Amino acid sequence: MELQSDLWLDQPDAHDRIAARHAAGEISADEAAGLDRFAADGYLTFSLDLDDAFCRAFDDDVTKLWDERPADLAVSPPGPGGPTAFSDWDGPVREIGYRIPDLHSHSPHARELYLHPKIFRFVELIYGAPAIAFQSLYFEYGSQQGLHRDPMFVVTDPPAHLLASWIALEDITPDSGPLAYVPGSQHLPWYEFEPGSVVCNQGVTPERRAEFRDWTQARMRERGLKVAPFTCRRGDAFIWHAGLVHGGTPIENPAKTRRSFVVHYCTAAHKTSRTAGMRVREGDGWRRAARTTETVIQGENARGLENPLRN
Repeated sequence: MELQSDLWLDQPDAHDRIAARHAAGEISADEAAGLDRFAADGYLTFSLDLDDAFCRAFDDDVTKLWDERPADLAVSPPGPGGPTAFSDWDGPVREIGYRIPDLHSHSPHARELYLHPKIFRFVELIYGAPAIAFQSLYFEYGSQQGLHRDPMFVVTDPPAHLLASWIALEDITPDSGPLAYVPGSQHLPWYEFEPGSVVCNQGVTPERRAEFRDWTQARMRERGLKVAPFTCRRGDAFIWHAGLVHGGTPIENPAKTRRSFVVHYCTAAHKTSRTAGMRVREGDGWRRAARTTETVIQGENARGLENPLRN
């Protein structure tokens, strides 16, 4: 299956248009190089120059949440289970593989990255249109997630209007389970989980998922594409295309963290609300609480949707 894209960097003349914009003074040499890399390989990288004080303060925000257990923020366990209200969490504290969705609603340092102007500059250059951040995800450890493409799990309409950034909150070593990615894989065709759909919903069987993995590996072999680990320094940012195949490598040293922060973006015209849910206790059982938000928070030349579960 081929997904149509109206993004200018997905068009055959993308590199010529980048050169023309650089020659006209619309973009810097560094921006032109980043856009050329994105058009060719499906990603670009740069540094946000985060210092140790910022990253320690970020971790202090996370520690405070584990101590306070707010009712309007979720924490996700490793594996199945789904997001659960912090106030109802009875699992291990900071277990390997846990995540915190939409941390930007409760951490000022996460919000600063959620609305970071340098990231937004690149995101809007890629779109050629105003962008909006619509969800975030904090990792303390490597995800160890199998290779996938974001539109399988994060739905936007159209799928091509999805971008993601990954920001390192510490130096990332090979044994900590770094991000894995496949340069050039945004050009691969798409696997259909159902006729006309690239979404891997909860009803997809393990056999179907295994078929996707085998199909993807076969397409990569046909084009000579290889998986690469993203080992990097604190503050490095990685922005990737909706079609980039990526995942997480195995954690070889369980004592090593891989603190990082992920943000998803869409064109502002195509994402005006978001719904999120989490499990909350009700008597001796559980129920799912879901809310929708249209609240937009503003930064310096940046905007994002608030956490739907906030308050």
